[in-house]
Amino acid sequence: MSLVRIGALAGVIAATTALVWFTWPRPDTLIRIGPDGVAVIVDAFGRDTPLPDTVFVGGSGTRRTIRVDNQDTVAHRLAMFRVPAGEFTDYTVPPGTFGGECSAHPTKQQLTFVIK
Repeated sequence: MSLVRIGALAGVIAATTALVWFTWPRPDTLIRIGPDGVAVIVDAFGRDTPLPDTVFVGGSGTRRTIRVDNQDTVAHRLAMFRVPAGEFTDYTVPPGTFGGECSAHPTKQQLTFVIK
């Protein structure tokens, strides 16, 4: 195989990878509950930040998708979302402000979602 063909093949693979990466459907917000029962928000680069008292959710379209990934051995409630143990669930919600108790919040207090 010539260097020109190898370069062309590498270019096609790189372009395909980039296309899939940027067009793959992702939730607007990903919340992960760890085995210790504490929730974090995971950004697009996989970095965790502690779950704040108010979660602001933005994105494209008129509805937003929130994915809650429960890696704990017990079910958890995050305001209006309930996720069974060891499962993840996607929720599609309209704009508005929603709140409730949070069993995975570090202080076990209220959690508010502001959907833009």
